[in-house]
Amino acid sequence: MAAVSTDQYVDILRFYAHQMSLLDAQDVKAYVKTFTEDGVTHHVHRGQSLDGRAAMLAHAEQALPRYRTVVVRHWNDHYLMERAEDGSFVVSYGSLVTLTGAEGVTRFESSYAVSDVLVREGDELLVKSRSLVRDEPAEG
Repeated sequence: MAAVSTDQYVDILRFYAHQMSLLDAQDVKAYVKTFTEDGVTHHVHRGQSLDGRAAMLAHAEQALPRYRTVVVRHWNDHYLMERAEDGSFVVSYGSLVTLTGAEGVTRFESSYAVSDVLVREGDELLVKSRSLVRDEPAEG
């Protein structure tokens, strides 16, 4: 693995800002298009994998009613980025999800450790794979 350049770092941060704004706006159709057609999202804590855009879209649309009455925000930080030998980018970061209701009260939903593999298709960065692990205290 190699370090990313400053330009690559900025491009990746722009990608995530765009992707998360789509997710927060609940535009799930546009959000799943930020993945490759055969992209995979693996929810490690649930033992669930969603393979391909169609599976991701079906899952997201099923979850939407739960979020219709709140404002959702994904707060991502602590990005670590590396360039793989095949030209992809391996990115890990922490993600915190907040929900704000009509009364203006914000609550924390959950926090995650996220690992992505990003690839470039033409001029676009897309997620090839994403693994999410919900933060849970260690036993003992």
